[in-house]
Amino acid sequence: MRPEPWLRKIPLRLRSLFRRAQADQELDDELRDHLARKTQEYVARGMTQEDAHRRARLDLCGIEQTKERCRDARRVNWIQDLIQDLRFGLRMLRKNPGFTSIAVLTLALGIGANTAVFSAIDTLLLQPLPYVHPEQLMLVSESVPTMGGGDDMGVAAGEYLDYRDRNRSFAETAAYQDDGFNVTGSGAPLRVNASRATASLFSLLGVRPMVGRTFTDEESRPGGDNVVVISYGLWKTQYGGDFRVLGKSIKLDERPYSIIGVMPESFRFPSDSTPANERVQLWVPLSFAPDQIQDRLREFGIHFIGRLKAGVTEEQAPQDIQAVADGFMQEHRDLYSGTLRVVPRTFSYSAHTASKVRPLLLLLIAAVACVLLIACANVANLLLARASHRTREMAIRAAIGAARRRLMAQCLIESLFLALLGGISGVLLAWALVVELRHFGPASQARLQDVRLHPAVLGFTLLVSVLTSILFGLVPALRLSQVSPQVGMKESAQAGPSRTTHTLQRRVVIGEIAIALLLLIGGSLLLKSFVNVLNVPFGFDPNGAVIVRTLFDPPRYPDPLKREAVQKELLDRLSHLPGANTVAAASHLPLSDDRQIGFRLENAPANEFHWAENSLVSPEYFRAMGMSVLRGRDISYGDTRSTQPVAVVNQTFAKKFLEGIDPLGARFNWGGRAEFSIVGLVNDVHISALDADPPPMIYLSMFQVESGASARTAFIVRLARPTEKAPQGIFTAVQQVIWAVDKDLPTYDTTTLAVLVSESVAQRRFTALLMNGFALIALVLASIGLFGVVSYAVSERTRELAVRMALGANPASIYWTVLGSGATMAVFGCVAGLVAFGLGARLLRPALYEVSVFDPFTVGLAPLLLIASALLACYWPARRAMRVDPMVALRYE
Repeated sequence: MRPEPWLRKIPLRLRSLFRRAQADQELDDELRDHLARKTQEYVARGMTQEDAHRRARLDLCGIEQTKERCRDARRVNWIQDLIQDLRFGLRMLRKNPGFTSIAVLTLALGIGANTAVFSAIDTLLLQPLPYVHPEQLMLVSESVPTMGGGDDMGVAAGEYLDYRDRNRSFAETAAYQDDGFNVTGSGAPLRVNASRATASLFSLLGVRPMVGRTFTDEESRPGGDNVVVISYGLWKTQYGGDFRVLGKSIKLDERPYSIIGVMPESFRFPSDSTPANERVQLWVPLSFAPDQIQDRLREFGIHFIGRLKAGVTEEQAPQDIQAVADGFMQEHRDLYSGTLRVVPRTFSYSAHTASKVRPLLLLLIAAVACVLLIACANVANLLLARASHRTREMAIRAAIGAARRRLMAQCLIESLFLALLGGISGVLLAWALVVELRHFGPASQARLQDVRLHPAVLGFTLLVSVLTSILFGLVPALRLSQVSPQVGMKESAQAGPSRTTHTLQRRVVIGEIAIALLLLIGGSLLLKSFVNVLNVPFGFDPNGAVIVRTLFDPPRYPDPLKREAVQKELLDRLSHLPGANTVAAASHLPLSDDRQIGFRLENAPANEFHWAENSLVSPEYFRAMGMSVLRGRDISYGDTRSTQPVAVVNQTFAKKFLEGIDPLGARFNWGGRAEFSIVGLVNDVHISALDADPPPMIYLSMFQVESGASARTAFIVRLARPTEKAPQGIFTAVQQVIWAVDKDLPTYDTTTLAVLVSESVAQRRFTALLMNGFALIALVLASIGLFGVVSYAVSERTRELAVRMALGANPASIYWTVLGSGATMAVFGCVAGLVAFGLGARLLRPALYEVSVFDPFTVGLAPLLLIASALLACYWPARRAMRVDPMVALRYE
């Protein structure tokens, strides 16, 4: 059986590709032989040798043309043409090193910034979480509108069981609860973050332990075995990566637990979106006691996670969960009264982990896209300027038969080379930027430390390089490919670029200036917002205050009086440290953690509850924090468990709940306890963030009240000589004092009040820094673009300027003409930028604080800065223009 015709052609085409010289020689010999035979044939018919040869050549329609048709029939010419174009493009770029260097550096800035930001996007938003089908995971949480809290309060134990048993949306469900333990008995005491989880959690996530196993259902019931699964990090740091760790005992809050498994390094649940120092390090079984299930108002904090059933969408699940909530609230109407009705919320777990970083990334995407556009516009202007010098070249190539497609291909290949060189340089720049992102990024953006240049990122860089080559190379390529040989030869003798080219260049520069203005206004507004946040009165003095935390776990201190005695002894010893001025303790600190309690004012209806932030504090707390007692008195050591319970409230509490009433002496009831009497009024303090209004606050004595927060203790040591940075030795000294009293008390989260303030504004600072950095790059690129266009226009108008000066034009008028040309482009660019900003300003509004999106000072100053930069960019071209010597210029022409 004979092969198909197209199969027989493959070897011939490959031979003509890889042995082109031999194939051309054979074609030449064949055509020469054919021409000779044709000539002899016409000679035999009686023609002269000359006429016969001419007639034979006419029959072949030209030897060279026939050769081209034969080569085209091989279907491999495009490869050879491409190779030729690549070689020619490299030669052209090597021939103009200045042009090539400027274009590559400009593109490197744009592509490098985009690659770095896409690396962050890829890690934080695009890469799936390390679970089986993470898009199917949904979280269920609740909020109580009257509390004014967020939507991530978790659910109560009894509510979780109702959601688990009655829902129709989830194929699997699990629960987990944030916790922490003191690890003792093996070296220095350690405080670790932990999570209590049901046995179903690990199978729901589809993650298996690296070593050992996870919990069983029996172990997750009340009275089950004390078993623990540890994290990869804890396994490496505490056990040196020993695989014989299974079965070993670890003491958690004075209770022995048996290690049954080690999770893989990638498993961080439920701390996928938290900083490294807050990540969960071990997991223990979660069980619900009967009284905990019955008491639905005991406390929230149990998190419900489920995996959607096949065919159930994210939009259907919330409706199902709301129906379940309506059902159990109807069944327990006595509990869920008007002020305590819960509102369930169902949302994607993946979206939840990325919720904090998404606004920042969206801003950065817009910023780097603008930078890339300006970079492309600059290179396009360079190519347009270069194209005016290549008109004659393209006209000659078109005259000798070059097709328009071939001319366009040549120009685009040169652009592609520039983009690839810019892409390679951009990858190196992106690597440096990613390192800086990890170093200077806010600690609250946990996965920012995981940002790397992954293969997907390199693919993105390649894609950006190709797209930019098309973007900035297409217009010059189209213009050069449309050159008419007659017009091109005429224009080659003209002085200066065509009006169309000059107009296009001006429009590109105007666009650059408009984009730069957008970034400049946006960055300035963010910077002003950051300054406004820093100028907010903190309510406390952050300088010279050291924070050291510990936790008196209830199993070690079951007797509150024993814990109280140790806390008082520690306060006394710490007050005698060299350099210590005031020492106090608190359960919760501003800008670090918060706690809400519900209370009822004296003589208020039984079902009228209010909510306020709360902290249990020791005497001298307000002095140690640098706060002011405005009225009344501070909490004292005389306020004991046997005396009248007292409280100190802040100004917001008095304004909101005691309007028109003297707060001193007012009473409220909390948690069914005896009524508390307000004995002091202090100034407001920001609790959650500096850009959030101070909430109502209740301070209670840690030596008078016993609650779930009593074990938490943060010691505040105010130094006699306040400094922005506390000496490192003070942390060690405080730790030694604590261990001298109890060697098994861990110390953790050692910091200063100044650091707490700094960390609370870290994301704003980071965003403002990046946006202003990109705005500065855009400003520089736009100025360079304007300088290039004006400088090129001056060089092309040298003859015209010489003629004008020869006819009597004043050099100063030439100077102002050139300067006015640049200023005109800057003004038009600013007008276009202001219009664009007005259309999209609402997108920036959520990121601003105490500043209008149309702030007159910022919106007015940014165009002035751009125009000043434009005038500076035009200064040297204008000076060169006014110094043109007519005699030299005209002689040269």
